[in-house]
Amino acid sequence: MKPYPKHLDWLRYLSAWMLLTYGLLKLAGLQFHAPDVAQRPVGSLSGYQLTWYYYSYSHAYGSILGLAQLIGGTLLLFRKTATLGAAMMLPVMVNILLINLFFSIGWGAQVISAFIFVSIVALLLRDRAALVGCFWSCQEAEPTNSRRFHHSVAVLIVLLVIAEILFGLLNPG
Repeated sequence: MKPYPKHLDWLRYLSAWMLLTYGLLKLAGLQFHAPDVAQRPVGSLSGYQLTWYYYSYSHAYGSILGLAQLIGGTLLLFRKTATLGAAMMLPVMVNILLINLFFSIGWGAQVISAFIFVSIVALLLRDRAALVGCFWSCQEAEPTNSRRFHHSVAVLIVLLVIAEILFGLLNPG
């Protein structure tokens, strides 16, 4: 195995620091404060105001997200657990990054979430062979004698989902 690149250590440490900081802010109740918008028409609110108002509604959600960031950040601090931390934080950071970008949360938040996302992807790319083995190559396929059945069930489920979507589009409300 190739030696561990020093730049990945720095990406891990910086990402861990940011995740731990944001996680603690959420757990301390210092993030997701509702802006004073309750009496204003929804159409007059910015994406930032709508998002923060929405997320401030549930303290439990902010706490769970903060706890996930604390666990993921802690896992990133150590090489032995960095891949697990990166894999755990990938969907969380994709969601945070998309929220920050599409709801105009702020330039700083966009840059920080993009940095953490790119760092996590870099960490996962280093271990891509092991991850492909774990999640694809080493997984058992359906048995050959019942493969047709399993594939038919998969196709049926996809068709049911498409039918549900079409029904919802044709019968809104």
